[in-house]
Amino acid sequence: MNKLSRLDIQKIEYYWINHNDNKRQLKYREWELLNPHNDMEMNTGGGRSGKISKPTENKAVLLASDKHYQNLQHIVNTIDSMYAKLDHDLKTIVDMRYWDTDGCYEWEDIADKLYMSRHKVLRKRNILIDKTAERIGWV
Repeated sequence: MNKLSRLDIQKIEYYWINHNDNKRQLKYREWELLNPHNDMEMNTGGGRSGKISKPTENKAVLLASDKHYQNLQHIVNTIDSMYAKLDHDLKTIVDMRYWDTDGCYEWEDIADKLYMSRHKVLRKRNILIDKTAERIGWV
């Protein structure tokens, strides 16, 4: 397995920290794609448009063809599925370090809560980061 650089680790941590923001961005991007503001599509004359209407197929093709939407969806789904399968210690690390609304806990605080050394907490975090990178497709 390739070794992740410091920037890669920071970016993956960014995905965990901003998971709720990424979910919002994903919903907004979906809304943006499915509700385009295009004055040219207005049927002002009242006649038929001449297009074959396949709304469900059109939506699916539109969402599947947008790279930004697909990338966000992949990241959000990866983090959701990984979090659901984490053990108690890793969930505590994610909750305290990345998802706590009061602020980010220091590694020593997390280690005290889990009754383990700071070094062991960081090793567990590194395993989480490596698995995330693998599931996202970075390595």
